[in-house]
Amino acid sequence: MWLYVVVTIILILMIAPILIIIPLAFGSSPFFVFPPKEFSLRWFENFFTNGQWTSSLFKSLEVAFMTSILACVLGTMAALAVSRLDFKGKQIFMGVMVLPIVVPLIVVGIALYRLYSDIQLVGSTLGLVMAHSLLALPIVFVTVLASLKGFDRDLELAAMNLGSTPIGAFFKITLPIIKPAVYSSALFAFITSLDEIVVTIFIGGSQNPTLPKVMWEQMRSQIDPTIAAASTLLITATIVLFISQKLLRLRQRGI
Repeated sequence: MWLYVVVTIILILMIAPILIIIPLAFGSSPFFVFPPKEFSLRWFENFFTNGQWTSSLFKSLEVAFMTSILACVLGTMAALAVSRLDFKGKQIFMGVMVLPIVVPLIVVGIALYRLYSDIQLVGSTLGLVMAHSLLALPIVFVTVLASLKGFDRDLELAAMNLGSTPIGAFFKITLPIIKPAVYSSALFAFITSLDEIVVTIFIGGSQNPTLPKVMWEQMRSQIDPTIAAASTLLITATIVLFISQKLLRLRQRGI
């Protein structure tokens, strides 16, 4: 019982500061007032009628969508290589795959800026997608690799004995079984890209700012509850994605 109490207290302390943002977004005051004296949608209206906010939102969604695809493909291929093949330097390769989680983000940002400045990718959408995919790749790799550890490869071998190609066996047998892990990893990659700010500051440029970068710049110059509205949208999007993941898992289990 004490364990449940301690865990509940920790969750409240972690979630409460985030949830406080939501009421602030529905206030009518031009300043942050908690609790709001009057409720209004003026800050959401300001968000969706301001071209800077809306363009940054669409840019964030675009980059996050492409990041989830790229990171999911590369991470799944790397996980398959580690789980199926024995090669020299395998442990080193696994360490390199999870290295972006260990290295501080500011170091990654500086290194990517130095690299991208030479190949003219600073400020480009492609550069953002590649950088965000680098940060999301370890999550995809670890998630899919854990799913493949419990996979019975005899199913693939049986399919190939019946005439299927290795690629066909993967798409017909392996992928449907590990689909929950692939979907979860793609979801985490999407959220990682959607919330990324440190690396984006270095390589995002001024022409294609993402939503977190615009929020950061607005906090440095002026603060109004429109930032709370933007934060509420990000929180809502994250919750919806996690709920959809849970529903998918329950559906696949037949619950």
